[in-house]
Amino acid sequence: MRYVPESVHPYGRQGQRQNGIDVYAETGAGQKIGIQCKETKKRLDKQEIENEAKAARGFTQKLDLFIIATTQRSDARLLDSVMELNNCGQFSFTIRIEFWDDFQHYLNQCGMVLNSCYDNYRKAFEKTDESHHLECLGAAFNRPAFRDDFLHERNYEDFGEALAETMRLFSIGIVRDRWSSIGIIQTAPIRSLPDGEYKSAVKKIDDMLSKMYQEYIADAKNLSRDHRYAQDRAGHYNIARRRLLNHLNKMLTAANLQPIAFQYA
Repeated sequence: MRYVPESVHPYGRQGQRQNGIDVYAETGAGQKIGIQCKETKKRLDKQEIENEAKAARGFTQKLDLFIIATTQRSDARLLDSVMELNNCGQFSFTIRIEFWDDFQHYLNQCGMVLNSCYDNYRKAFEKTDESHHLECLGAAFNRPAFRDDFLHERNYEDFGEALAETMRLFSIGIVRDRWSSIGIIQTAPIRSLPDGEYKSAVKKIDDMLSKMYQEYIADAKNLSRDHRYAQDRAGHYNIARRRLLNHLNKMLTAANLQPIAFQYA
């Protein structure tokens, strides 16, 4: 539990003067936290964050921490801007920005909240839900990073990003478009699936994918620098991906769904 439950409450309502604070909370150590929520339709910038922080100086409580909570994806540029504001000496509190990625991580780390959110879903999970979930897995893996021969990769960083993005489907139930950050595939995360044969089969795919990603992380520098090394490792990644897709294709075929056609032996 990040904050004392009894201390968490919305501050005011839309249209009222809120001094930059939408939610107020306290930690178990007595820290006073002000949170400004930003459902962003345009990208935040340093000036907007600074303006909100200045408004928070007029809050009725002396804050220890001011958080900008945004639906925007993680952005190194904004993190740098926040560090600059914290170093400028204008504010008596620390400023922090938390992105949508952070909230997904917090949710997945909080078993009680996650279980309460998905408990009814697990109880009602039926064959139609299983088929839909499997169809989403098929769509997530039916992409060049898994279909094409590893030697055809133009940029190995793109391969790593594709692995990481697909892993998010298992952890948070979303695959986002790389350029727009819009969710293009959405289904239940693996931990919300009911225990049984289907979940075990999906967990096996997740384990294969995670192992492949760890191997890529260890290989990344050499893949980019040494073409001969990349050629030597191509066979390994083709075998690993073929093993994963064969397992997934058996599931897709059994459910009368289109299997994935991959382009390597």
